[in-house]
Amino acid sequence: MAQVKNFLKSYFFFFIVVIALKFYFLRYHLFDDSNILHTFWYELSIIAVVLILTEWLFKKWKLPIYIVIDLFLSVLFFSMTVYERYFGTVPTYHDLGQLDQLGSVSDSAMLLIARQDMLYFADVLILAVLLLFRKRIHFPMNVRFSKKFLMPVLAAGLIVASINFVMNKDERILDQTLFSEDHGILNAQAIKLYTDTAGNPAPSEVLSGVSVDDIIRLKGNEPVPFAEHDSYNIADGRNLIVLQIESLQDFVINRKVNGQEITPNINDWLKDSTYFSNVYQQIGAGNTSDAEYIMNTSIYPLGETPTSDHVADKAIPALPKLLNAEGYRTATFHAHTAEYWNRNVMYPTLGFDDYYSMENFYEEKDVVGFGPSDGYFYDKTMEKLKEFNKTDRPFYSHLLSLTSHTPFEMPEAKRELDLPEKFQGTLTGNYLQSVHYADKVLGGFFDDLKEAGIWDESVIALYGDHSGVHGKLLKDEDTKLLHDLLGHPYSLLDRFNIPFIVGMPGEPALQGQKIDTTGGQLDMMPTLLNMLGVQPKGLYFGHNLLQYDSNLLGMRYYLSAGAFFNNDVLFVPETTKRGIRIYDMTGEGRFDDLSDPMDHFEDDYKNILQLYDWSDAYFESLSR
Repeated sequence: MAQVKNFLKSYFFFFIVVIALKFYFLRYHLFDDSNILHTFWYELSIIAVVLILTEWLFKKWKLPIYIVIDLFLSVLFFSMTVYERYFGTVPTYHDLGQLDQLGSVSDSAMLLIARQDMLYFADVLILAVLLLFRKRIHFPMNVRFSKKFLMPVLAAGLIVASINFVMNKDERILDQTLFSEDHGILNAQAIKLYTDTAGNPAPSEVLSGVSVDDIIRLKGNEPVPFAEHDSYNIADGRNLIVLQIESLQDFVINRKVNGQEITPNINDWLKDSTYFSNVYQQIGAGNTSDAEYIMNTSIYPLGETPTSDHVADKAIPALPKLLNAEGYRTATFHAHTAEYWNRNVMYPTLGFDDYYSMENFYEEKDVVGFGPSDGYFYDKTMEKLKEFNKTDRPFYSHLLSLTSHTPFEMPEAKRELDLPEKFQGTLTGNYLQSVHYADKVLGGFFDDLKEAGIWDESVIALYGDHSGVHGKLLKDEDTKLLHDLLGHPYSLLDRFNIPFIVGMPGEPALQGQKIDTTGGQLDMMPTLLNMLGVQPKGLYFGHNLLQYDSNLLGMRYYLSAGAFFNNDVLFVPETTKRGIRIYDMTGEGRFDDLSDPMDHFEDDYKNILQLYDWSDAYFESLSR
């Protein structure tokens, strides 16, 4: 009985109880799981082992070590909670290691912190009070109890932790959140680490005999030789200017609010360009940097880790390299630091001759939100484009805008969209204002290109990097505003749909054309290269949107890895909080009446996983 009393007064008992409560709270938030047995079975085994070893191995420093463990878990759980609210997925250890790179979304993420999140740290205050009055309360205390007393708990913890790990270590993780719910949050991280380090089949085995034609067939098309496409070489020798517009979603194109066009300059440009209206983002954890990577490589991003962190030793046959070989000068422009998302490594790896960033070209002028305004950015960038145009070499310039970045808080002087009162102060209203400004200065940039004589000698392409209006940043008022604006409920299709527009002055075949076949960011490079008459090298996982009608493409971070878009549906596998969702690509809603949805879409589900395997193996095969 004395052993039991000492145990109940111990630091060990206090901390095992508070950590168990934190795990329960975390599982309830992440998975809506209120089963306390799941907390004990999936989560506490590893922690129990760590705390027991602390109890046995340390005497003098026992309490500080317990506090460090407790604070570490509190910060970890808090970070996971806020991360999941913003990105919609449980972070892996990769993501947690990249938290220093999330400055671009930190303001928005701060909006998602809830009062109940402070419960992760409530025990710190409780412990402080208990220690302050310890002589009166006599709890918790540095009491001794027999090692034999905890031996069964240690044995049980080791057995349960081993079972959870060994039985699931070879299972493929398609959805980190669902896997964490089913097998434990810390255990899922351990298995993720194991699968990342255990080694995959050799790329040569996975890619044995695989060709670009196989990829095109898997997506439902009959391959046509690249040089025989209808659009091949129509832009021979022209400059290529590609604009990646921050957070630009397709729903703002050709749309009015309060009788005013949101993007009047882009809308006007559509009369002289080809508008791919059914294109979708495919980024992974690298967000904007992943969008750059995909556009320039037509290779899937790695998903749960920014691809830019893994390219240093790769020999990628990227768009800049291919155009360098054709005599082009290549450069990329972004009014931010090139070290952000490891771009200072990625840009040379992709083959850009030069990159212009805050370190070497732009200044902190006319700052809006995350950096210099798009107006300043375009004016400054034109200095270099004019220099490029004075030479006999064509050039490829990739420009990344910045102002329309979350949280979309524009200075009063730049809010030129006349919004109804109900939009004022909302995320939706702020987003529309930022996009309207981005469109305004883009129109000025187009005028400058024309005045400099660059416009008529170039192919100009524009696309959005990823969604801006998404996730739990949306309040009920935003949901209603978007419903009223769009005329239907705001869905995942609206969220992930980005515009892709290609203009080629003087080419009638590309003027005023709207193409609604399904496409993704992977398809941009093959489409542009075909127009320029430049044959890609190696494997690529997109295709020429001017040639092929069928498509199959995936998104492996913001959706479960088995999710896919095809010509008919967006298929989203089961998640922790929702069953299978199937969206009609025509925008007519969802298919909710299929008795066994997987039976209808099993082939494309398997095919998208095959494409991921080929893409990952190909990426690994490119090591120098």
